[in-house]
Amino acid sequence: DVVIDVWTFRKRGHNELDEPSFTQPAMYKRINSRKSIPAMYEDKLIESGELTREKADKVRKQWLESLNIAFADSFSCNPVDPTRPPGWSKLGAPHEYPTEEATGVNTNELSNIGVKSVTTSESVTVHPRIERFHIKPRLKKLQEGAGLDWATAEALAFGSLLAEGYNVRLSGQDVGRGTFSQRHAMLVCQETEKVYVPLNHMDADSQEQRMGKLEVVNSNLCEGAVVGFEYGVSVEDPFTLAIWEAQFGDFYNNSQTMFDGYIVSGETKWGQQNGLVLLLPHGFDGGGPDHSSCRLERHLQLSNDPVDGHTDAMPNIYVTYPTTPAQFFHLLRRQVKRNFRKPLIVAAPKTMLRLASATSALNEMSPGTCFKPVLDDPTTRDPHSVKRVMVVSGKLYYDLAKLKNENPLGEHVAIVRVEELTPFPRRELFHVLSRYDNATDFVWVQEEPRNAGAYAFAAPRIKSMLPQHATLRYVGRSEHAATCSGVETQQAAEHVQLTTEAFDGLRGLVADLVIDSIATQHEKQHDKPASVISASVSHRWASRAVYAAHSSDH
Repeated sequence: DVVIDVWTFRKRGHNELDEPSFTQPAMYKRINSRKSIPAMYEDKLIESGELTREKADKVRKQWLESLNIAFADSFSCNPVDPTRPPGWSKLGAPHEYPTEEATGVNTNELSNIGVKSVTTSESVTVHPRIERFHIKPRLKKLQEGAGLDWATAEALAFGSLLAEGYNVRLSGQDVGRGTFSQRHAMLVCQETEKVYVPLNHMDADSQEQRMGKLEVVNSNLCEGAVVGFEYGVSVEDPFTLAIWEAQFGDFYNNSQTMFDGYIVSGETKWGQQNGLVLLLPHGFDGGGPDHSSCRLERHLQLSNDPVDGHTDAMPNIYVTYPTTPAQFFHLLRRQVKRNFRKPLIVAAPKTMLRLASATSALNEMSPGTCFKPVLDDPTTRDPHSVKRVMVVSGKLYYDLAKLKNENPLGEHVAIVRVEELTPFPRRELFHVLSRYDNATDFVWVQEEPRNAGAYAFAAPRIKSMLPQHATLRYVGRSEHAATCSGVETQQAAEHVQLTTEAFDGLRGLVADLVIDSIATQHEKQHDKPASVISASVSHRWASRAVYAAHSSDH
């Protein structure tokens, strides 16, 4: 390696109007008395006889003329697409909102990949805790075909892409084992410290099959440099699934320049797509103000998704908050199976990694399945009996679902999950919300403070699709300067308060439903035409024609 220690100075100041001698007169007297470096080099060449003054003047004149010509030509310049590395010619630019394509894989193949993901060489001595708490449980769940956790779904996504010839690159602090010791994509021999990556030892089905490679890079805590490098990887090779995982979501702060100046705006500025995946662990689970939030609100603010949905043009980034391993599986596969590239920011799981209710079955990743931007409430038996619809994004869903199950009036509540925040899934969400034609109370529930999280982004978009005279209430923490409280007991008390508030007032809503039912029976008894929608509801879903026109597609 060669290290050059260079001292430089600015001769002209910040711009054409700036005068540095206003504040640094002594230093700039010395600077202005110096010849420029090109002039000094020119004098040296002339003194040594390698250059004549006439020749130097001629070269300088020709160069200035070429610059003036280029400047004049710039006024009529029509930029063309930039030259791109090989591979980009096979992809295109998205011109409209794409439909979700199936990204599922044969379950027998997935099961085999899952087994391979924890199969080691006989020469590798695995840590006994990994054997007991990682390998054996994974094999058991694969055999049962149910209860698959997030790390398993991720391994199945990686392995299935490798089998299709795609490369996968995963970098970040301790990503080999994972911040929460959940991944173990690389196993280290406890005797020799030899590194073994199981997924790189899968056998090809035929001689023609080209297997991809999984590269696991435990990078330094230099987020700006690492994210910048991974951005370069995603630009250089669009068929490598390049992933950077932050140790905690807010660690991305140290790479904010890369996000703002390159990842989210490069396509707009230079026509340069990139498919970088950013896994940012997020969730309020007692980690304190510096380990809880990936700052969803900031990423959503960087999206150019139109508030009023006036166009089907694709926004610049994808921001998602998946709640099941199967959804995560499809997200990763979708990222390289599409014929275009967009950055993908994932509010990644922490407590959900080992949450028993946040698991998936193997058939949720089978052929014909795909990522779903919106998940309807799976426990709703009669949509017409629902009076309150809660819209939520992320892990808070599981706390609300538990309370709903315990509430005697829970059948009158539907909890709808928005898994993809941008592009905002207007049509999919409208299709789900319009099923609840007797609902009169719509609530956005989040665990983040009101000035954070997805509320400010999602609220105007949801309000535009609600029935006439309906509004969207907010339930969550109040505005807060920090992401959350640093006192665990206070954070827990706030959580209980907001989840309890989400179910307050149900008795009054159900009473309205009973009144509507009585009114309907009365109309039938007196041969009066019954309303399509209950008497207490003074709106019509069909008034939102921009969404209703597309609801039949789903």
